[in-house]
Amino acid sequence: MNSGSQTPASVRSAAPRALILAGLFLLAVGGGWAWYNVNPKRFDTAYQFSVRSRIPGMTYRTNAVDATVVETLATTNLVDGVFEVNGVPRYSVFMGTWDAANSKQMGVVAHTPDICWVGVGWVPVALGQPNSTELELNGVKLPFELRVFQVGDSSSSRREMAMWCTLISGQVFEESTRFAASRPVTNSVPGEAYDAGKNQGAASRAHSAGQFIRILQNRIAGDGSKQFVRFSTPLDRDWKRSLEELRGFASQWIELQVTHPGAPGVAGVR
Repeated sequence: MNSGSQTPASVRSAAPRALILAGLFLLAVGGGWAWYNVNPKRFDTAYQFSVRSRIPGMTYRTNAVDATVVETLATTNLVDGVFEVNGVPRYSVFMGTWDAANSKQMGVVAHTPDICWVGVGWVPVALGQPNSTELELNGVKLPFELRVFQVGDSSSSRREMAMWCTLISGQVFEESTRFAASRPVTNSVPGEAYDAGKNQGAASRAHSAGQFIRILQNRIAGDGSKQFVRFSTPLDRDWKRSLEELRGFASQWIELQVTHPGAPGVAGVR
């Protein structure tokens, strides 16, 4: 019998594995940090949105924002309302602003219509419209997401054309069209009730995949300032005419400021 103290072979072999795993973990964390912080991608210009509450020929009405919504979005810097033409609601608008101090509380573009609207029963429909389009604001062309959504059955359906854009640290965050729905979200069983939760979950997973690719490609850190602007109009004509209406409205509602990246402040509602 060997009276000397010996370390079991299993313990000796486990130690190198633990070191390897720890090293891999540190490499992953350190590599991720370095990707965004070591010699980061720099931009010549930065963009900021501001919006107008007064447009000739229209009346602006503010929507009451539920406290739960404010808590979910983690900011009180919200614009939520409707522009009416001759007393009839014509354009629904929303803008949220998050500074760098509280932007970590919200995932990157986690509340777009592709997720939120689908979660309350709206269905994306393909009418031949593109998934994105460029808008010219103050002489600058920026890409905006473009969708048509429908709610209700065929006999009482309502359609809405929506456009939106997200700025992160003053740069446009384009969503990956690779993961955009190319056809309506439907249920697999004919006659089955619309499962909003199921479809919202599917949209959220596809959306997250697109976000991940964009973040890696553009080296976008998720803790910078954020702005999200969205506006929509009922689609009671063909989609091309509705798109031109939204273009015209955007040029009146949104003002784009172009600054140097280090310029402080984000403009609010006037």
